[in-house]
Amino acid sequence: MLPNVLNYAIAFGFFKLVNYAMFFQLPVILSSHFSPSTSNIISSLYSVGMMPGGVVCGWVSDLYGGKRACVIATFMGILCPLLLIFALYMDVIPVTLLLALLALMGCLVGGPNNIITSAVAADLADDPSIKGNNKALGTVTGIINGSGSVTAALGQLAIPILYNWGKEAEVGYRYVWYFLIVCTIVGTSLLGSRITKELYGDAEGASLLNQTQRRGGYESISTNEKV
Repeated sequence: MLPNVLNYAIAFGFFKLVNYAMFFQLPVILSSHFSPSTSNIISSLYSVGMMPGGVVCGWVSDLYGGKRACVIATFMGILCPLLLIFALYMDVIPVTLLLALLALMGCLVGGPNNIITSAVAADLADDPSIKGNNKALGTVTGIINGSGSVTAALGQLAIPILYNWGKEAEVGYRYVWYFLIVCTIVGTSLLGSRITKELYGDAEGASLLNQTQRRGGYESISTNEKV
């Protein structure tokens, strides 16, 4: 059994859920304040922000030295306060600020969704049970992607329920935004082992690399030994 596969699948599902909720629900949420056509145009800023998200996320990952999980955590950490702003002040946010926030949120969500598969593949490739088997690695990565889609689909079912609760409490979509914050935090927490490995596993990894090189290559022989 490969380590962290279940964690990765669920984490990817939560990130996909946030993405799908934003993508599909934004026009509906905005329609309470704007006309349907205007709501669609405004919500498209989220999709526009997703386009450079992968590039920005990859660039930041390079700055981090390839620590993809740390980049994902950073992006999700910035996203949570923005979701909270939407939860509390959605009805009074100026249009200009709304457009800027949606584009930024698209970048913050789109980037991690693009590179999380790379983070998963890098982690699983280091596992001894894979042993360089690219076919097995591709299969496991595909399972993680598929399981994440199922998790995201099931999570979507909670959004109408949360909206009805918010409607009864006269707070609109506030509970939906809170739900997305929780999903973001839980998804990031499930990457904790990978984040810890990237932050504190460098020394251990270097030691393991040296051992591997000694086993795979020529070990030094003392000149004092007799042949």
